[in-house]
Amino acid sequence: MLVKDAFAKDVVRVGVLQYGTVNWEMQAIEHLGLKKNDDIQVEAIPLASTQALLVALQGGKVDVILNDWLWVARQKGLGREYRFAPYSSNGGQLVVRNNANIHSLSDLKGKTIGIAGGKTNKNWVLFKTFIQQQTGLILGKDIAVKFGAPPMLNALVKQGDLDGVLNFWHYAAQLNAEGMPTLLTMEDLLQGSGIETKLPVLGWVFSENWANEHRSAINQFLALSADAKHKMKEQDDVWQSLPAFTRYPQPAQPYLIAGFRDGVFTHVTEQTEPTMAKVFAMLVANQEDNDVTGNLTALPEAILWQWE
Repeated sequence: MLVKDAFAKDVVRVGVLQYGTVNWEMQAIEHLGLKKNDDIQVEAIPLASTQALLVALQGGKVDVILNDWLWVARQKGLGREYRFAPYSSNGGQLVVRNNANIHSLSDLKGKTIGIAGGKTNKNWVLFKTFIQQQTGLILGKDIAVKFGAPPMLNALVKQGDLDGVLNFWHYAAQLNAEGMPTLLTMEDLLQGSGIETKLPVLGWVFSENWANEHRSAINQFLALSADAKHKMKEQDDVWQSLPAFTRYPQPAQPYLIAGFRDGVFTHVTEQTEPTMAKVFAMLVANQEDNDVTGNLTALPEAILWQWE
């Protein structure tokens, strides 16, 4: 008869993109020895794509992944219960070539902008709507657009084939390091739309059923994650011990550290979910063919996981 070890640790399997920035935190947890005194074992499982992460989560091959809350909302709309614990407020950024003579949103007229993420991404809907509201210019009409993968778009703007690029924050930071300024951030956009409360963009996503069965393990993991981010925010020497971070060119590293720190999101307030609902309503009102929110007309309840 096999007897379960009373001191066996719960294993939390974390699906991570093979080259994603989430590896910085996973390596920091290891380097700082944060998990040595916990009752959990964190196992990072690298996967090749976002789709592979979603398949692994839904198939029970991993327990937790980093994803956005819109996916959780759409799953709830289909009767599938997942939860979201905020990780970062870092959203898309519109960066322009420093010699493209673009100093305001109005200067985008007649220019060509690269767009990462496609038309099903919230960045496209929110930036397109805000630019049109502020200037009357329409992306895809008054401003030419080219959709593509983030690394390709960065290469094209550096070559001078694009005047600017709407890209994810860590790609934007690398362009900033080469002297290209950010014209508009997600935070600027939301504040300009009357939303003052910090919006979580990415978070840890997991099955509600799994979390209810492993409540102590998920809560310890979230506390571990928050502790790692706190130390990464406060301690400069941590960063050079992270191979997933030091692979970036040295000139870009201060920009990446600053961007990561600006986005750290670990404290949920009573305004967090209402803010998410406001942004969801903006997406519903301005998306094309329900590409972003699916058939939902409002944000479902119980998106956030309460653990503090």
